[in-house]
Amino acid sequence: MDNESVYQEQINKKNPLKAERLVQKTMISLVNLITFSQEEIRSFSETGAIKLKNILTTEATDHLRKLTTNSRPREEFTKYSTDFEKLVYDIDKDITYQIYSSPNFKDTFRQLVPQELTFTQSLGFELTPKKKGAAWHLDTISFSYIMPEDLGYTLWIPLDPINTREQHGGIAYVPRKAYSGDAYFSLLYQLVKNGKIDEVCQLEDFNRFNFQYASQMEELALESCKVEHDLEVGDALLFDKYVWHKSCPLKEGVLPSRKAYVMRLIGSHSHYSKMFLDGMYSLIRSTGEEPQTLFGYKALAHLKDGDPISEDIIART
Repeated sequence: MDNESVYQEQINKKNPLKAERLVQKTMISLVNLITFSQEEIRSFSETGAIKLKNILTTEATDHLRKLTTNSRPREEFTKYSTDFEKLVYDIDKDITYQIYSSPNFKDTFRQLVPQELTFTQSLGFELTPKKKGAAWHLDTISFSYIMPEDLGYTLWIPLDPINTREQHGGIAYVPRKAYSGDAYFSLLYQLVKNGKIDEVCQLEDFNRFNFQYASQMEELALESCKVEHDLEVGDALLFDKYVWHKSCPLKEGVLPSRKAYVMRLIGSHSHYSKMFLDGMYSLIRSTGEEPQTLFGYKALAHLKDGDPISEDIIART
């Protein structure tokens, strides 16, 4: 144990209140409070996406960059991450907890979301000019462990500046009011609920149908109404699970790569759906691939279908 850790342990034992205040001060130093106008709140409720200007401090992004840089994907998953230089799941550490537990984080998101948010999972991305990133998609797999109507959000945090007119390497999305993915979540859920997944996998066209991504016709429509943002380090993009989004290629230039960190969050009223999870993973395996994360099974294995997912449950995993 280093000297700093020994000192912190002594503080915790001698003065728990002082220790708690020190932790809160550290949390506040990681996240800046944002106050939204009524127009911004209304826009988010309609579009499902919003740019969060300077939400994280330099201290926070430095920690996340180090975490992403030092993380390595599990060997069995590397062949399924060929569209990125690096794609690593479940790399949350103490810094992640300190960020989403920060009073400023909670007070910022309470203005936008009608429920308290529970952190579930994190990812680290690295994109290079030689990699194309992810095509147009919804996070159907990432949120397959909750009911289709339950709230789910992605907080996309760039760890390098995004300039859409230069190297880019950011993310594009389509506002929910232009083309929402809620019906697609419901469609997949109904296929699972009615026992039709096996029939879908038997279809002659199944091998040409990639349920995780938009069809060619959808891509044309999505490209015509996409939104892209310039982002500085410290900014973030928040969008809900019904928002179509994709990676924007990184062009050759000063930056050799673009790193980003993602936090998945769900509403506090969410319920576990093992049935939906099983069905989605069955679809993935039917394509000859393996899921890149088993979070829904490992972290929530003690839950039954329909059980509420609380912050305490996530914290115990």
